[in-house]
Order: sequence, then structure tokens, then C-alpha cells
Amino acid sequence: MHNTRREFLLGVIAGGLASTRDWSSGGLAEASDVASLETARQQAAHRRRRVIYNNDGDDIWAKGADTIDKFLALRHTPLLNTCVDSIFYSTTQSFNFFTHDTKVAEVFRSKDGAFAENNLTKFLEQQTDGLRMSSEFARMHGLETIWTLRMNDIHDAWTPSFRPDWKRDDPTRVMSTLEKANGLIGRGRLWSLVDFEHPDVEPRLLAIIEEVLVNYSVDGIELDFLRAPFYFRTSYEGRPATEAQIGILTRLVQSIRKLVLRESRRQAKPFLLAARVPATPKSCRLIGIDINAWLQEKLIDVMSVGGGYITFDLPMDEMVLLGKKHDVPVYPCLSQSGLMHRPPRGKSIKQPVEAWFGAASRLWHAGADGIYVFNLFPGPGDDADRIYARSVLGKIGSAEALAESTLVYAISDAGSWMPSHFWAKDVAEYSTALPLILQPNKFERRYLHVPEDFGGVGFDVTAELRLDFTGLNTESTPEILFGSANFGPTGGGEEVAEVRRYVCRVPLQAIQQGKNRVMVKTKATGAKLVGAELWLQR
Repeated sequence: MHNTRREFLLGVIAGGLASTRDWSSGGLAEASDVASLETARQQAAHRRRRVIYNNDGDDIWAKGADTIDKFLALRHTPLLNTCVDSIFYSTTQSFNFFTHDTKVAEVFRSKDGAFAENNLTKFLEQQTDGLRMSSEFARMHGLETIWTLRMNDIHDAWTPSFRPDWKRDDPTRVMSTLEKANGLIGRGRLWSLVDFEHPDVEPRLLAIIEEVLVNYSVDGIELDFLRAPFYFRTSYEGRPATEAQIGILTRLVQSIRKLVLRESRRQAKPFLLAARVPATPKSCRLIGIDINAWLQEKLIDVMSVGGGYITFDLPMDEMVLLGKKHDVPVYPCLSQSGLMHRPPRGKSIKQPVEAWFGAASRLWHAGADGIYVFNLFPGPGDDADRIYARSVLGKIGSAEALAESTLVYAISDAGSWMPSHFWAKDVAEYSTALPLILQPNKFERRYLHVPEDFGGVGFDVTAELRLDFTGLNTESTPEILFGSANFGPTGGGEEVAEVRRYVCRVPLQAIQQGKNRVMVKTKATGAKLVGAELWLQR
């Protein structure tokens, strides 16, 4: 391993090709030379991925998941007979600390506190681990298997068990200290972020990646730049990355790309390099990612966009166009974290599956090649959790099925909670999200996006607008306009959680394909519009 890595760092590309295997659902040409291997990579890059399922890897310490079958029963077997075509499995607990078998980095074996049920040591004694079980499951069922590397995970900032010796050994590798972070708010709490200007970072990542490519039967790797999206002291302090820092990340990805191509040629396997990045080129550049250059130089084969926090208003048009221009498929992310009803609309409860359907429908209409799913887990949990996850995964990968389903289109309400989400808000655009502060006796507006054309639709489809307010009582009835339809004063509404909800039937002819104006006015002082959902019943 060390000789191979040294040769790579000196720029020596290993040659020679061995036997190949089928790496796509349609079968690949035999990789007898570099040209056919590149053809195979293109086929693999554009294989069908209706849904990419991201598993964050904490199933390895789930209670009772102490056999292979029980482990797979939590989050793998429930994926069968759904739209999931790819499993992206993460083993990162923090930078240099993993739950796969590694001799290069550190293995997370802790059984302290919340990790009392950590089954990793037992599995390692059986010469397996979460990544190996996941990849073997995927192979058995014809699914793609990708290892996800979280590029700067910082859960160790508040979970001491996740803190690796690599960070302790040289404090200059990280941004700050726990002592300095105590009492801080916002991103300042993320003191354990690795500083990617440190010279130890690139060789460390290359060694970790090389070991996985050599030792695991995966189809490729994903570089997850959204866990967490800060790589330099400038961004840690809230300033844009400099040109020099942008160059550092580009050179890092260039080096990783060379490693992936070298191992592809050595093993005769069309390994893919995927990346999850912010949803706009501007947000990418803010943290040091020159996504235009990465695509122009063909550094990545597959691109996932967004953290999944902005669900109904994800600004993905630029990325879709860039992907098509450079022949790279684009998979926008939906996350359970972005599909929760948080206060005042609910106490962090899951939104109904119809909200997933509407969010996915909007992404399909916007040109997505598939849907990337994050933080949606069928287990551990009860039967309701399993049914909920399977219901979502069974439909969001089919634009045709969604077009026949009851679903919700909405205005994102991320503005209610994203300001406090200090490790995601810097790379998410939520300026037009709710809440909307209402001035007394003045119409205020927002826009709700409906991707479908309802012209000529029959009477079997109905639409209902549900608006949630704070600061209103039964006497403070609002005036509501949707598009060209004026609903006038409504009834007294109903109390739901900590909001007052008003429901209006919307004629289909009032719904435009694209942006629909929602206007509200109330006499009350201090009122806010905190939720706006358009339910399409079919």
C-alpha cells in the first residue's frame, strides 16, 4: 500500500488491465483497453438511478443489529421493490475516524454511552463491516454501491467519542479548540473542522480513498462536501474562500480523480467519482468549490446537489444546465431534515408522504436525473417508520406515478429554522422561504411553484390551499388571493399545533404552471404567514 501511494504521489500511473465485470444494469463492453474502459465508465455514470439512497452508517451500532441479517433488515432489505437503484453508504464519523476496516485511518470501536450497542468489533472479527455488508447486498440485488466520504464531518465537535487521535496529535490541523468554542453560537461551535490548507490533509485523504478502492467491491466513491461545508478559516469565520483556497480544493479533486482513474486501469473497473455539492455555482464558490472548472476538466462523473433543507424552492436550474452541458447526471437532494414540521407548525414531526411526492415532482419537472435521499431511515424504529420510508421510496423515483398521485406543492418554510442551522445555512438559499411578516392592512406576497399543467384536467382532480398563520385569532380573519382567485375573508380557521390554519378550495383553472402568486392581508399586528401548501387530490 505505501509503495503504491508513493508511486501515485510521484505521478506514476499504473498500467495494465485485468478481467472486467458487469458494472451497469445493461452490461458493459469488455475493458480490454483504456478506450473501452472509458466507455464503460460513461455507461456506469449514466446508469438508471431513480433514487439514490444515502445511508449515514449509524446502523452499525443499532441495538439488536448484531448479525448480518439483522443489520441488513434495518435499512437494506426495506429498499427492495422500491425505486432505489443506488446505495451510497457512509462510514465517516469524523475526519479520519471510520466504521470500515482501515489500517490507514482510525476505526470507531467505542462502546461508550450512546454507542453501547456498537457491533463493529464483532463484525470485524467475522471479517466484515457495514460497508462490506452493504456492498455485498447491493451486488446480490443488482444495485449500485458507492462509498460516501464525508469530507469534513464535525460531529466530534460535540461528541467526544468521535474525536480521532489524528486531530489530537496536531491541533494545527483543526480550526480552533473546544475551550475557545465554549459559549459561542453559530459556526464558531464547529471548532473541530479540519483546515484544508494544512499540508497533511491531501495525502491523508488520498491514502484513505486508495485503501477503500483496493479493499472493497464498490462501484465508486462520493465526496460529500456538505458534511460540513467549511474547508478554510475564511469560511469558518463567515467570509468567502479566496482564489488560492479555491485552487487548493480543485487540486485536491484533481489528485483524487487521478487516483480513481489509476485504480480503474489497474483493476479494470470503471470506478466512478461522485460529489455532493451546494445547489448553485455561487454557493459552491463561497466555500471553495469551482464547480465549473471541475465539470470542464471532467473531474467528476456524477453530481448530487443541495443538502435537502430547501425542499420546494431548490434553485437547481443552473446546476441542471451545467450537468447537461458537460454530460454529468444531476441528482438534487431531498432530506427528512427538510421535510419536518418544526415549531410553530409541529414539534419536529415528519411531513406527510405527499410532501415528499410534491417536492420530488417539482425536481423531476426541473430536469433531475433522479432523486438523492438523505436522512430517511426505515429503521431502527417501529413499523410506521418502515412503512413511511418505503411509501416515499416506492414512488418518488417515478415521475409518471407522481403525476397520478395525491401530493403537496408548497412554499418552503425553512426560514423558520434555517437561521439556527449554523452548519447548513451558509450554503442554502432560503431568502424567499417563509415566514412572511405581515404588515397590518397591507397585502404581502410570496410565490408557490406548481410544475404541472392542469389545463384540460377533469373533475377527478381537486385543489385545496392550506395557509398557516401565527398571531391571528378567530376574529383576525385574513384575506387570501391565489393567482387570479380571490377568496376574500375566510372563516375562523382551526388551531393546528401553534398556528391557525385556513383552508380554501382552489379552482384548477386558477393554477398556473410555474409560479403562482399567494397574497395575504390581515388587520392584525404581529402576524406571520408560516406555512403555505397546495394539496392536489387525485
